[in-house]
Amino acid sequence: MMARKMSCSYPLCFLSLCLLCAPGSSGQVRGVPNSEPRAHEEAPNPVARNASAPSSSISARESWLPPDIDRVVPPVGSGVACSLPAVLQGAGQRIQELVKNVDRFTATEVLSHQEVDRSGKPGRPVTVKFDYLVSMTESHDGYMTVDELRDRGRSLERFPAHIATTGTPSLVLIFHPHYVADFKMNCEGLGEWHSQPAWQVRFEQRTDRMNRTCTFVVDGRAYDARLRGRAWILANSFQVARLETDLMEAIPKIRLRTNHESIEYSPVSFSGTKQSLWLPSSVELYMDFRGHRFYRKHAFTNFLLFSVDTQSQVGQPKGDAAVR
Repeated sequence: MMARKMSCSYPLCFLSLCLLCAPGSSGQVRGVPNSEPRAHEEAPNPVARNASAPSSSISARESWLPPDIDRVVPPVGSGVACSLPAVLQGAGQRIQELVKNVDRFTATEVLSHQEVDRSGKPGRPVTVKFDYLVSMTESHDGYMTVDELRDRGRSLERFPAHIATTGTPSLVLIFHPHYVADFKMNCEGLGEWHSQPAWQVRFEQRTDRMNRTCTFVVDGRAYDARLRGRAWILANSFQVARLETDLMEAIPKIRLRTNHESIEYSPVSFSGTKQSLWLPSSVELYMDFRGHRFYRKHAFTNFLLFSVDTQSQVGQPKGDAAVR
């Protein structure tokens, strides 16, 4: 099972708040006050925005949010045919290589957290640093489990605002052959990422399949969250270079209105070889939960990789990746 829970428990996990996610992401939200919007204010809901609405219609209270993935579609080249099966096959092979070659990796994780007020103004950042370790295990049936440790433990106490975001490495597993059928996918065409040609693939979770991707756990109860998003897959290598996601719909029971996430990936090289694997270099998260809004960024550096076969350490990334 891969889960990405706000209390991460998925082989694809990424956010943790006493909220919880699946196939590769997870989150938990613990001890967050129940801050209701004022009676005369309508709570912003980017998920429900009209995708064709002009940017001028966005209120000041929503200006802190990036565009919903369906409101602004990045341009692609005209007259360039995209074979979705070929793109998914290539990306799936890259993910299988990652799983085959990496047993676990360590990194330095720097987390910056900013509360956002009702006018959309971010507050002073709170920064926390972790020694970060991720292990990946493939079961006999091919499904994945991703486990995370911070400072050699699983305590969430050091996360700002009692909101732990976990499971970042797992989301890319949606392109693993065992999980890709859980999503509807459409190739929008050939765009670019950091000046490199990249196939743009829009995806959303299928409602007729079990949700193994994201679940939020709040106060001990799990709430399914289905995702939609866009991936940039490099045309020359089929490496997943960027993922951006939004919720398919808000979750009124826990007053989760917005969960927008973007993940950038960069190559990490094995020592003494030309082989490189793509791992998350930065994650940006925008959340509106129980009337609280916040922006959070995770940055990862100083990678060491441990091979499945040799358990040998490998070198650092080819430069620190930056969100551009």
